Amino acid sequence: MTQFNLYHNTNRETQGRYPFLLDIQSNFLDTLKTRLVIPATKLVDQKPMTYLNPVFEWEQQTYILQIQEMAAIPANHLGDKVTELETLRDQILAAVDLLITGI
Repeated sequence: MTQFNLYHNTNRETQGRYPFLLDIQSNFLDTLKTRLVIPATKLVDQKPMTYLNPVFEWEQQTYILQIQEMAAIPANHLGDKVTELETLRDQILAAVDLLITGI
């Protein structure tokens, strides 16, 4: 597992709403059996909150990262790697910081 890799969501109950999960956990903690992930949803009718919901494109579709819905899941529940979002690193960390500190 690598930090900022985007994976397919294998959970049949949630994959319709959240097709992808972004692994944000440090690679230093790879021995843990869980990974901290941020779900990604298609940008349809909702408007992303400035600074809280980074946006990215994948296969001509726009997705938003739902920072406020991040959670730990078993590492073996991550599907195949889709891509990496390392270029959004600063935005993602700033959004997590905003969620936690409000600043």
